[in-house]
Amino acid sequence: MPVTRESCLSAPGTGQVRLHEWAVDVGATKVLLGRQAGGKVRVSARIQTPPEPDALIPWLRGQLPGLVPSLGMAFAGGIGMDGRVSGWPKQPGWSGFPLRAALGKVAGAITVVDDGAAAAVGEARLGVGQERRDLLVAVFGTGLGGAVVIDHQVRPVAAGDPRTLGHLRIFSGGACACGGTGCAQLALRTLPPEDRLGKALEGWPDGLRLVGFLGDLARFLGVGSVVLTGGLLQRPVLRKHLTARLAASGIEALVPADPSSSSLLGACVQADAA
Repeated sequence: MPVTRESCLSAPGTGQVRLHEWAVDVGATKVLLGRQAGGKVRVSARIQTPPEPDALIPWLRGQLPGLVPSLGMAFAGGIGMDGRVSGWPKQPGWSGFPLRAALGKVAGAITVVDDGAAAAVGEARLGVGQERRDLLVAVFGTGLGGAVVIDHQVRPVAAGDPRTLGHLRIFSGGACACGGTGCAQLALRTLPPEDRLGKALEGWPDGLRLVGFLGDLARFLGVGSVVLTGGLLQRPVLRKHLTARLAASGIEALVPADPSSSSLLGACVQADAA
């Protein structure tokens, strides 16, 4: 089915960016539905992520104005070549669900992308990273997502490698929900309340290791800017300390005005533009 309602924007070094009017961000704890206009996305509805995926499509039907021409989705689980959920440790009830086929009941054209990669696309094409050719994007949410942007393009991981940024190993131990050990996102388990972060994150030793890793990774890749985003970046003290630590190591830290919507914004970008 052809897409008949779309918009195009120019982004530095990318030409025209084709956008879905409607997008949905399915995370481990919440689902956001948004409507895009002029390269900005507004959240129109939200629910807690249902433990059983059959509830998603009826909810979308109740929120969308009928069958929409196109829909972009940022998804925190894994998707196989057959369009089924290949695995999702934080929502095991979704495994095997025919997600692409189900979305065909509410939209004509569909884009499904990893939520971390979607955040990178959104901030690189439409957000705080538009003026930067190269970026490292780190999404602090239920887990740690993200992606690398080189020459305005989000770089995919090696074929067949399901790991995202949060599953790179930086700790000597600790079991992760993915089945591995030492994953970077394990640092989020020990994140203290704002009043216990201390000065320069000394109240969060695992966080110091994590932000040091992000800075080292950016320097190794030759990337001078890191976008810090995700729901946890709405915490002002955490945001202040993370950006200050990166700045002290010579890395520019960028935080969007609404960190919780980066993945939803990226889901608006059509696949041929991502």
